[in-house]
Amino acid sequence: MKLVLSTLLTAAIMLTACATASTPDTPQFTRAEIEEDYEALLDFITSTHPDLSRSADFEVISTTAQQVRGSLPAVMSLPEAWMAMAVVNPLFGDAHTGLRRPVAAIESYQADGGRLFPAPVTIGQGGILRIAYNAEAEMGAAPGAQILEINNIDSQSIVARLAPRMRGETPELQRLIMERYFAEYYWLAYGGFEKYRVRIVNKDGTHQTVTLKAGVSEVSEDPGFRYERLDHGAALLTVPTFDLKYGAQFAAFLERAFEDVRQSGANTLIIDLRENGGGARDLSDLLIGYLSIEPVATTARITARVTEENAARLPGASLGTVVTVPLRQMTRLTSEPPKPFEGRVYVLIGKLTYSQAVVFAATVQDNGLAVIAGEETEGPANQTAQVQSNLLPHTGLEALAPLYVFTRASGEEGTRGLVPDIEIKDDPADPARSVEKLLALVQAAE
Repeated sequence: MKLVLSTLLTAAIMLTACATASTPDTPQFTRAEIEEDYEALLDFITSTHPDLSRSADFEVISTTAQQVRGSLPAVMSLPEAWMAMAVVNPLFGDAHTGLRRPVAAIESYQADGGRLFPAPVTIGQGGILRIAYNAEAEMGAAPGAQILEINNIDSQSIVARLAPRMRGETPELQRLIMERYFAEYYWLAYGGFEKYRVRIVNKDGTHQTVTLKAGVSEVSEDPGFRYERLDHGAALLTVPTFDLKYGAQFAAFLERAFEDVRQSGANTLIIDLRENGGGARDLSDLLIGYLSIEPVATTARITARVTEENAARLPGASLGTVVTVPLRQMTRLTSEPPKPFEGRVYVLIGKLTYSQAVVFAATVQDNGLAVIAGEETEGPANQTAQVQSNLLPHTGLEALAPLYVFTRASGEEGTRGLVPDIEIKDDPADPARSVEKLLALVQAAE
């Protein structure tokens, strides 16, 4: 993946001019320590990822890394260190690869009473920032209002500063990731405040300055699994995550939902994965178990970096090497498989559908278990997987890289996103419209 180098180098050079606000007790790191961490980051990724060349340009990575090394100030805080090193993130062209935002540091900051920007946002073409359409009206700024400034900083300048530090296969996916975690990335770039002074343009064109009081964000333990009966004998499953920590909740959710599907006599099932960023095959296999009585293939082959962890499964391969082998990895059934749903199944995907959610959707498409509807995913149908992490020696920031590249069960190669059988454009202002459109198409086809 070739990127515009000048944009990335400018982002690195901006570091010294746009330092993140810090408090007296913020840990500080020397230039030498950051240089060592940067080398550790690059070494870990290049020695772990099985096929960086599928998405990255090594010459651009090398040139950018050299520029970053030359732009480091003498002393840096943790947010400043992340901002400096993360310039390399988009160069890898893989959301599973790069420098992760410092989640532990952000959570620690919040636990100590720190405040993040309180409003969810959307980021449009040209870096136009808006209050998200699903924001609470009581927040003080109308949902959908365009943000011109936050604390006297032009919103497009904010987006332009953050954008060159996002992981992801495409600029669109990088934008969506920035949108989802905007409050955390804003904190890394500008620090936290008790209040945020926001200049906005309302839908009627009027300008307004509002003060948003930052609250203490609480980590929700609700994974967002939802079941709903729809009209015309249809049912809707909303599955926003396959995160392993929700495994028990997911199993119980599926049991209740499919019991109601049976009792209601539903003959059409829609599974909404538009917000699902992935997780573990343990959960996606559970769901497939309600759609198929037999195990089904999820892959045709894999490309793998050989490590101590997987060497036993790759006989004859030397540690550190990369191998490509045929592999029909099958879904795993539970000890007491449920009776599978026998009606029509549609899986709704979107640009944010990623990782294991893409693997699930590709699997049901390749095995004829469901019709895929929605928008082509920004992440590829052939996903990287088994993401490894490594804590950098001085800052403790987390480097990420996958061990595998999976080729989908159909055997189709390439890095294109998962293409739906039925294209339905999402409406950010009304996500439910996609479900309504799909249901209307289903009814019209009867």
